[in-house]
This record gives sequence, structure tokens and C-alpha cells, in this order.
Amino acid sequence: MRIPLAIAFSLLMVPLQAMADDLAPMALNSIAAVPPKITGAKVVDPKGVAVGSLVRVTTDAKGKPVQADIALTGGHTITLVASALGYDQNANIVVTAMDQAQLAQVAPAR
Repeated sequence: MRIPLAIAFSLLMVPLQAMADDLAPMALNSIAAVPPKITGAKVVDPKGVAVGSLVRVTTDAKGKPVQADIALTGGHTITLVASALGYDQNANIVVTAMDQAQLAQVAPAR
């Protein structure tokens, strides 16, 4: 009786682990080329709360992301370095380590 329970539990854990791996964002500056779908992507804080949307990604000569312009839900647009952002390609979501209050204190983009 214990063996079937252990097998059932291990089978349950495989999809959960796969789902967690799918949701892990990678550093935006580590992406070789900016996917077109990223423009307009939702930007969330570490708790998953929406704080804005991605407006534009500036790249270097090789096409790697350098910085990103984000339109905050509070109304103004800011620029953050790409290394400060994560990107979940499957969900098309950008993740920042800052919360809404911290983002509001960043100087507006020019």
C-alpha cells in the first residue's frame, strides 16, 4: 500500500516541478535577441502585482537588450537597465525586483 502512494506522490511532483521551471524568468540582458512580442508585455513586481507594461527595449549592436522603457500604472514612463529585469518568455511577462513605490521614485524617461 505504501508503494502505490509513493508512486502517486512522485508522479504528482513531476508536473509541479515542470510548471515551476516554466515560470522562472531569465535575466532580460541574457536574451540573445529581443522577441517582437515583448513590446506591450505586462511588468510585475516580485509578488506578481502588475506595475506597468514594457514600451520599448533598447539593444546593443549585437541585438542584446541593454535597457527597457516601462510605462508605469501610475502614469509616467521610466527606463531601467536590462540586467535589473527578468523575462518569462512563455508567459510574456517582465519581472522587476522593485515594487510600485520604488518604481515611482525612478526618474521619468526622457
